[in-house]
Order: sequence, then structure tokens, then C-alpha cells
Amino acid sequence: MRLVIHAGIHRTGTTSLQRTLAKNRAALLAQGVAYPGEAPNHQALAWELVRGQSGAREVLALVEGAGAERVVLSGEDFAIQTDLAWLAAVAARHDVRVVFYLRRQDHWLASWYNQHVKWPFDARKSRMDPQAFLAALEDFHWLDYERLLGRWSAVLGAERIGVAVLEKGQVEDATADFLTRAGIDPAGLDLDAERVNDSLPVHLLEIARHLGLHAMKGGKRTRLLNALREGLADRAPVPPVATVYSPEERNRVLARYAASNRAVARRFLGRETLFLEPPPGPDAPYWRFPELPRDALLDDWVAPVIRALLG
Repeated sequence: MRLVIHAGIHRTGTTSLQRTLAKNRAALLAQGVAYPGEAPNHQALAWELVRGQSGAREVLALVEGAGAERVVLSGEDFAIQTDLAWLAAVAARHDVRVVFYLRRQDHWLASWYNQHVKWPFDARKSRMDPQAFLAALEDFHWLDYERLLGRWSAVLGAERIGVAVLEKGQVEDATADFLTRAGIDPAGLDLDAERVNDSLPVHLLEIARHLGLHAMKGGKRTRLLNALREGLADRAPVPPVATVYSPEERNRVLARYAASNRAVARRFLGRETLFLEPPPGPDAPYWRFPELPRDALLDDWVAPVIRALLG
């Protein structure tokens, strides 16, 4: 059996890919490819492996019971695992391949901060300002791509590791790229053209992080986020700004991972540069919430949200 694991990383088009795979289970099986289970992804399994609640036995039961010669698993939290003993046991019985999608670390950090504020799963990080979040960079150990890919290569061999760089001019559609890598014919599949899991506009993040979204259920979160978007639409920066990090902050992040990125480019892509986009220049735009008098803050940033929430 060939097992192909889509292992992330986060914020690289994973939700669209997983939705496409999940809603095409029957069509995939007709091609001899199983996407086992009923959930949109295999994040639950990935987390059970991280916590030591599952191991090789559970993975083998899932893939060997899938009823196909090719099996695909997808979960971005496969990327955060540091103990891959389960993988070695599975690879001893089957042909295992893994595919990683990499995003430049400064862009990833801005997107991951946005996700923590917009749809939080960590109470502490959901209330951080951008600089505190940046100071927690060490928590995101998988951003050292040389170490990440090195762990998986030590088990599978570098030849079984697929590396794709998500940026303009390289891979721009992770779903189409993964289908090709997994040997899946897209003809006849219902492809997910809708953009999902979009980031919150950056000018809303400072208000959003103070709203206690972590404690809210999904429906309430969605209503409040929609009110933010509606009430503060006219506060959006023009031209649009995509990051809360200054060029200096972003370049410090890039410098931190420069050697790691170069090593990955050499080993897996046969070139010197992993990311082709130039680093941000000194005038690259970024968003900082303005310092405002109390009345202006309430009138211009709080009251419109309340009005939008009330309809």
C-alpha cells in the first residue's frame, strides 16, 4: 500500500484541500484512493499521536481498513510532531510518502497571529498583541524547516519527502499541486473553488483580541466577527495592508531562519534559495492601531461594531 500524508504546515491552503478531499471520497475511491474516516481531515489523529493517545497500531488500523491500494491522510498538525516512532512502524509495512507546503516565515507568522485572534484555540495567545506573539516564536518550532524535514527524512529518507513552496511564482494552488503529487486525476472531482478560512482584515485585530473570542462558541464568534467587518469596513487602510509586522520585525524573522531555509533549498530543491520573493524593503507597509483619545476610540471603533451587531 502507498500512504501519502499531507502534513501541512498550517496556513498553506490546508482547509480548501481537505474540503476537496472530503467531499470527493467516492470519486477518489473509484480511482483506487481512500481518504478514510468521516471528518474533513485527520487532525484528531494527528493530535492523538502528539499526546501519545494513539500510535502505529491506530494508524495501521485506519489505513489498512480503508479498502484501497492508495491512502491519503491530511492534517496540518502532523507537522508539529517530534516523536515519529509511529511513522517508522508504519513505513516498515507500507510505502509512505509525505508532502509539506512551506510558507515564508514572516508571512506565516502574520497569518498565524491573525488565526489565533480570529478563531482562537489558545486563550493566552488569543489576547496577545503582535509583539508579544512575535516574542513567542520559539513555540512554533516547525518553522525551522531544516529540522522539521530532517526529522521526517531520518525515518523515510529524503526521497520520500515532497517539498512545495507556497508563494507567487512557485506553488499558488496547494490543492491542484497535491492532487498531482498524490497521483489523483482531478477530472470528475468537485473542486472547492470557494476561498475558506480567510484572514481577518488587519485593522480589526486590535479590537478583536480584546473581545474574549476564545470563550465563545462558534456561532457567537461568527456573529461578532461579522459585526466587526461590517461596522469597521470604512476604517480599512487604503491601499490594503496584509501584515501587522514592520519591515524590521519581518527581516529579523527571516534572518533567524535564513540558514535553515538555505539548507532545505539545497537538499530538497537543488538550489540556493527557498523563497523567491525579495525580503521586505524599509518602506513595506504594515498596520499599527492608532493612538486615540478615549472619545475617538469609542465613537469611531467601538460604537460602529455595537450598531452592526444590533442590526
